[in-house]
Amino acid sequence: MKRIYVMLTAALLTMGCLQANAQNDAQQTAAAANEGIKFEHGTFAEALAKAKQEKKMLFIDCYTSWCGPCKMLASKVFPQKKVGDYFNKEFVSLKVDMEKGEGVDLKNKFGVKAFPTLLFIDANGKEINRIVGADSDIDRFLKNVKDGLGSNSLSAMTERYNGGERDTSFLIAYLNVLDRAYDKNKSEEVAEVLLKGHESDMLTNAGLYKAFLKYNKSPLTPAFQYMLGNKAAFEAKYDKEELNRTATRVWKSYPYAFIKKNEGGNSTFDAEGMKAYKAEMKKWNIKEAEEIALNIDIAWAEAQGNWKQYADLCTKHIKKYGEDDMMIYNWAGRINKNCKDEAVRKKAAGWIKKRQANIAKEKANEEPLPPGVMRAMPMMNYDKAYVKLLGELEGHE
Repeated sequence: MKRIYVMLTAALLTMGCLQANAQNDAQQTAAAANEGIKFEHGTFAEALAKAKQEKKMLFIDCYTSWCGPCKMLASKVFPQKKVGDYFNKEFVSLKVDMEKGEGVDLKNKFGVKAFPTLLFIDANGKEINRIVGADSDIDRFLKNVKDGLGSNSLSAMTERYNGGERDTSFLIAYLNVLDRAYDKNKSEEVAEVLLKGHESDMLTNAGLYKAFLKYNKSPLTPAFQYMLGNKAAFEAKYDKEELNRTATRVWKSYPYAFIKKNEGGNSTFDAEGMKAYKAEMKKWNIKEAEEIALNIDIAWAEAQGNWKQYADLCTKHIKKYGEDDMMIYNWAGRINKNCKDEAVRKKAAGWIKKRQANIAKEKANEEPLPPGVMRAMPMMNYDKAYVKLLGELEGHE
């Protein structure tokens, strides 16, 4: 009996400790929340009016309920005392779900296209800066916020750019700000201005070369043409694989611009532009030229809604260049979503069945791994995805 009493006492003490620890954790969490950013609970207009009254800027955390990085900021960054000390002094802060209430209008008003987007607005409602994305490093996060204000703000640097400032160091700094703001179109424009007339300097200026790799999206720019004409020198100076990987991506992605969707929903195809592009690929002996042209034919067939031709071209691609799970799944998925023609759907189902059989063969021929070693898992389980998609194509689901 004594032993049972001792055990019960120990259990009760343990439970008491656990409850005390849980209570301490909850208190610490609450304390941390009080030390972090103090967010307003009113409307945008009310928060802006308060910012004007207090002679502060308005900070808006533009988030959605499904955004993982948004949740990380909310739980790991915004509650920190160091963050709260700075933000509560400099800003009136507001959290807005971009898919609810006035968030929908604010999303359109400020052109929010990705999440999280952090907006910094002056008391008159003018956007001064924006940061797109999340960073769990508190010091780096605060540095990016502080660097994006004053003379280094997006609005200030845009004003300087529009005013004609074209110094190399300024343009590189402006690109960094645009990158944090996730303004891809403006980044490409500024990068082209930065590189124009300085193509040869890419071989000696790493900042110029980095801008070229990141922002140049056309094989027809002077910078890209200079690189092609001096490729051996670039490969000797920089990472050869990175250069060739980037160049191939540009060659493959650019010609999709020849297909344009009009406001009425119809699409047009710049056949002459594509013809010239094929000649350009031939000029530089691009080994992927035929596959690139075939991919554009597939995209054009899709744009026209010509699903029979689309399926025939996809079949041609599979036969000529082999099976690729991401392509097969996407191609078949588009047919499943948009095409009712049973013959076309049957052809898409055939791609999947053949691929399923080959996956089974590949697994059967896999060499056994040593004890304790596990194979890497792909980002998507195509085995499972194929079963579901095949059922839909054949009307089983």
